[in-house]
Amino acid sequence: MEVTIAIGDHGRYAAIGDWHLGDVDRRDLRPASAEALGGIGRWMHETAVRDGHEVLAEGITHLFGRAECPRCASVFKIADEYTSANRPVLGQAGLTGES
Repeated sequence: MEVTIAIGDHGRYAAIGDWHLGDVDRRDLRPASAEALGGIGRWMHETAVRDGHEVLAEGITHLFGRAECPRCASVFKIADEYTSANRPVLGQAGLTGES
């Protein structure tokens, strides 16, 4: 099931996107604590705070937090799911250098 993740002016939630109804069955996101952020998330958050972008910094805690699927109630890490869904797929030719 595809889940829409919203982080912005319209809220911070997971939902099922419906062509006619918009985002339905919304579930609030579960932000990560700023202290728990590591790696790129920590860097992004610290940079936003340093530069006075508090709203952006708060959004980053949501991006690296968790969401609940509105259909099955499974909880997942938002950034991990996005990374997995957008990772390039390499075929055998890509792995061996053959074309």
